Amino acid sequence: MKAIKLTGVKKLTLAEVDKPAADHQSVIIKVAACGICGSDLHYWELGEGMAGARDLIMGHELTGIVEDAGNCQDLKVGERVTAVPMNACGECLACQNGLVHLCVNATKRPQPGQNGPGAYAEYFAARPDMVRRLPPSVSDSCAALIEPSAVALHAIKEAGVERGDSVLVTGAGTIGLLCAAWARIYGASFIAIIDANKARVERARNLSEADLVLEADDPKINSKLKKATGGGVHVAIDTSAADPAINMALLALRPKGTLGLVGISFKPQSLTTIVAIVKEIAIKPVYAYLPNDFDLVIDAINRGVLKVERLITKTIGFEEMQRTFEDLASGKSSDLKILVQPK
Repeated sequence: MKAIKLTGVKKLTLAEVDKPAADHQSVIIKVAACGICGSDLHYWELGEGMAGARDLIMGHELTGIVEDAGNCQDLKVGERVTAVPMNACGECLACQNGLVHLCVNATKRPQPGQNGPGAYAEYFAARPDMVRRLPPSVSDSCAALIEPSAVALHAIKEAGVERGDSVLVTGAGTIGLLCAAWARIYGASFIAIIDANKARVERARNLSEADLVLEADDPKINSKLKKATGGGVHVAIDTSAADPAINMALLALRPKGTLGLVGISFKPQSLTTIVAIVKEIAIKPVYAYLPNDFDLVIDAINRGVLKVERLITKTIGFEEMQRTFEDLASGKSSDLKILVQPK
């Protein structure tokens, strides 16, 4: 089958690889679409996946059709599915406490698209208990947004957003806009979004996910936020992993506010701790999601509560991936979610 492999620093290669073999356990999925994630871009820049994985087939935001149901008695060939891209051990301290997304053995086990074969391929082998059947009303395009939507949902839940809260989201990419959408669903009374990319700022304004959208170089950001919220936001969610954005969020928070850290950086970062200390800010790092979050997202999309398809700005084939990654890495791209279709 055809697949895209990460073969070096900033290098993707179209390759012929073996199709996943039927083993009477794994569910073999014929991939219909797979979203490009920020973590894929990080791995592309490094030239290797999690724990130094080489020649990695990335891709974990997938949807497709069951080719072989493995040992899933309730699945049928031809059914539309997605899969939680998780392979927890089930035995470590985190797993035993229900925190399977924090499995301490994750880097030692094949995680789809991270250090094990992912869905930038024509076929993908999924762990049976991680496969989720899709309702007819959830299109393939929407299904590819389930995984990032689960990331955003988990972030809003862990940051403790409540009805009536004011919320700031730094970063107007896919995760940032989804965080804003979930904050609204959870009853936030005021939502602001900040981004340094002017095209994304304009797109965020057009999508109307927030009450206020500001460019990061606006010198009056802090005063505008304080005025709009009566002294500062209750919760700030950083999705950018950029030092200026994180410190801007600290300044915008009111005393005893919460800073959720969702954006990922592989490098040490600078934090103005004095601001956090004098306000007694609660800093809440957030990672991935629980399988239950995945299920809640499917239900929300199915009921029309969460609308995700409008975040998709482009669909590409394998031959366009290298050029697309280069464009995304430039920092000038106005694209939000880009889907890859095997073709």
